[in-house]
Amino acid sequence: MIRQLQNLHDIAAVRSDDPNFAGALAKGLLILQSFLRDPRPRANSELAATLGLPRPTVSRLCRTLVELGYLDRDERIDRYFIGPMAVALSYPYIVSVPMRAQARLSMQALANQVHGAASIGVAIGLDVVYIETCAYQRGTLARPDLGALRSVAETAIGRAWLGSLDDAGRQATLQKLERERPQQMARCAAAIRESLATQAQRGFATNFGDAGMGVQGVAVVSRIRQGTRSLLFNCAVPGTQLRPQQLVSETGPALIELVRACERSVGIN
Repeated sequence: MIRQLQNLHDIAAVRSDDPNFAGALAKGLLILQSFLRDPRPRANSELAATLGLPRPTVSRLCRTLVELGYLDRDERIDRYFIGPMAVALSYPYIVSVPMRAQARLSMQALANQVHGAASIGVAIGLDVVYIETCAYQRGTLARPDLGALRSVAETAIGRAWLGSLDDAGRQATLQKLERERPQQMARCAAAIRESLATQAQRGFATNFGDAGMGVQGVAVVSRIRQGTRSLLFNCAVPGTQLRPQQLVSETGPALIELVRACERSVGIN
């Protein structure tokens, strides 16, 4: 089970259930993960207040992370920001997905066709991390950068993954979303239910712009796996680009065909 820790209280809760959980390591990673939610440079005091960690602990951990290249420090303003080794750490995972290169030409063609973006991602916890994106060459507001995190509640790609879970796994994830992201669920619960109800018949999940980010999308869970995770394919367009009917009748089927072609290329028929 993937843990999404927000603060010291979460670490303590996990350690109470699992005495072998490495709390010191988790505190260091907690600092790094905080930049996923807020990439601004921050001082020791702000990190300590946000994460619920003692300030001396934050100072010691940040110093270590700077020495290892995972954080950088701007001495002029006495603030820390994410370092280059954090980017380098993702490289072995990215290059281990050969489907990225194989699918890129077809993904770019689809992105150009809809004036949007076609992406590949994998689910982790309550989010999807994007590992490839091809965008309309003249620019689009629908493009997520490589490594971007998007909530499974707010995106078609996340809803596709939800639809692929067994009943117990899906219910547990939805309950976790209700507890940890109540505002997202208040905004998206009805749309999630609609997407899940139609996904089996359509073959793809949907987002008709209900997440409030001006983006619509369709997504498909492929049978291609990276380690233990299925590759998820997404096509997103600005909300003004296509009508919902076009997403369902044109873009969704086009994405299904792209995914099936990718599956055939790796011997999945």
